[in-house]
Amino acid sequence: MSTRPVVLHLCGSAASDYYEGVSVVYATGCLQEIAEHGTYTNMACIVHLDGSWSFPSNVSEEARSSAEHMSIDQAVLKIKELNPSAVVPHMFCLPGMTAFRGFFDVMNIPLVGNPAAVMALSTNKWQTRAVVASHGVKVPAAEMVSKGELPKMQPPFMVKPCNEDNSQGVALVWELSALQSALDDAFQFDHEVLVERYVPLGRELRVAVLEQDDKSLQLLPCIEYFLTEEDPIRTAAHKLVTDQSGKPVGLASGGRKCPADIDETLREKLRDLATRSHKALGCRDYSLYDVRVDPQGEPYFIEACLYCSFAPQSVVVAMAAHAGQDQRSVFEMLVDRAINRKKAAGTRTVGMRC
Repeated sequence: MSTRPVVLHLCGSAASDYYEGVSVVYATGCLQEIAEHGTYTNMACIVHLDGSWSFPSNVSEEARSSAEHMSIDQAVLKIKELNPSAVVPHMFCLPGMTAFRGFFDVMNIPLVGNPAAVMALSTNKWQTRAVVASHGVKVPAAEMVSKGELPKMQPPFMVKPCNEDNSQGVALVWELSALQSALDDAFQFDHEVLVERYVPLGRELRVAVLEQDDKSLQLLPCIEYFLTEEDPIRTAAHKLVTDQSGKPVGLASGGRKCPADIDETLREKLRDLATRSHKALGCRDYSLYDVRVDPQGEPYFIEACLYCSFAPQSVVVAMAAHAGQDQRSVFEMLVDRAINRKKAAGTRTVGMRC
């Protein structure tokens, strides 16, 4: 019998077929890459829309369709039987990023990456902006509107569902005549909508920090997305390829560069933005941010993207590769750290936190 630590890969969605597709795309990339490493025994665990769970031998369509579905109480027994040393979350819906991460905290199984409370904060764009701004991070002017309300701000501005990802329901409004259509679309995804001052196109960057074992934060090489005045924002189509039903089946490619060409002045501004944001939000292991740089070279925090699937093409891993850290080294550093967090917690004798 293998003595390798069992690592459970949490996949699927409790919210939609769309997010199940996102999850499977990224989890497949990760599991294919680590299959030959031999460091851990990697097991897939899938949450389904109907509330059932399954534990397929892999995440291929054939294995997923033939796997036995079980209730949550049966799944708990199965997880206890597997006795995982750590969990890697690959769920991208709101329940997957929050409740299901918390579920494994309750089971006392250490989680790789950011905990449920941090993810819950980051999924609310308005609250996230407020927290990082309170720590000196520059954000565009914004206001929140509910159904039946109109913003006081004049265009151009962005309209975004407050709690949604992958650019779902996002629109750039240039004229008030387009406002109601943008609001109607955004309200399909959430009951609160963020209206945010449009930052003129200078540069569109993704900026990440990777936490080291000594707690220092390493600024990773940035990714730049090349946009135009005619196509000035990143939409869902820039990120994922979907089938005819709208379910994601792969990652979009093209139009980006890593490492981005960044001078030292901008680099230090980005380091400050990412470091302040990481600490303000209480992030763990890594954090990732969408940043808009205006034509004068000033970076603005747009939103936090605090997940990583550890597929080779996932953003944090792709950035780390340009810093000389391959997928295996990043993945195993963070899995081992999660395992060690539980060991260290076992020695605590005081305090509320585990």
